[in-house]
Amino acid sequence: MNSLKGRSGGEVTTQIFATVEKILKEFLRDKIVLFFTFALPIFFLIVLPILYQGAPSEIVSKLKGSLSVTMVSFLTMVAGYADLSGSIASDRERGLYQKIASMPVKPWMEGVGRSLGVWALSSIGALIVISVGLVYGAEFNGDFIVILKCIGLFMLVAIASAGIGLIIASLVKAESAATHAGVAITLLTAFLGGMFLPYSMLPPFLQSFARVYPVSSANASMVSLLQGQRIAGYDPLNTPQIGVTILLSCFCFVLGLALYARRCWRTK
Repeated sequence: MNSLKGRSGGEVTTQIFATVEKILKEFLRDKIVLFFTFALPIFFLIVLPILYQGAPSEIVSKLKGSLSVTMVSFLTMVAGYADLSGSIASDRERGLYQKIASMPVKPWMEGVGRSLGVWALSSIGALIVISVGLVYGAEFNGDFIVILKCIGLFMLVAIASAGIGLIIASLVKAESAATHAGVAITLLTAFLGGMFLPYSMLPPFLQSFARVYPVSSANASMVSLLQGQRIAGYDPLNTPQIGVTILLSCFCFVLGLALYARRCWRTK
């Protein structure tokens, strides 16, 4: 019995990581996907600080640090919302799911594998963006514990982004439509969630949205940890908000995985 359990666990791990390898290879081979996933956040990171002209240098360095964190979250959103959904739609158009439906592959395993591949891509992008930010004069404050907390919050952004990407792929069949929908939702929710605008400039109903939307909430929490509450615009590190962010991030991923397994794996 124990050997069967061990074999089953090994098969699950093998199937998941086989999917991770496939997805990473596809993303790394696709120069257009890599360019827009990495180049767009870096472009904003370099251009937006023009708005900081005239501010004290110590504030500018903190604002650049905050922007670097936000661009990491934005990159992760693009990878989940657009790249993941586009990849799934492309495989569906090519008939991949009809071919593998008869194989001993569980839909949820494949979905988890795809998500892990996107998370790996996002982690690579995060390192690049933070490196560019440091070269560009960004400043980050915090000890080892703060860094660990930020890594946990980054994972919440990644989990929510992959979940929303799976939801988009489950509802939009065509590759181009899924990718464009992902980009549009990324930009729209980033602006509405206060990631590109100061929290104080948002009307009350959008401030409420920014506190509830898991990506913008986790992003504001990272900014608050690394740059302070003043830069974040409010205190996102209260227990109720952190709890809601965790629950909604996990809910998005579980819902996305369920829809993906139900709708994308149809053989007809």
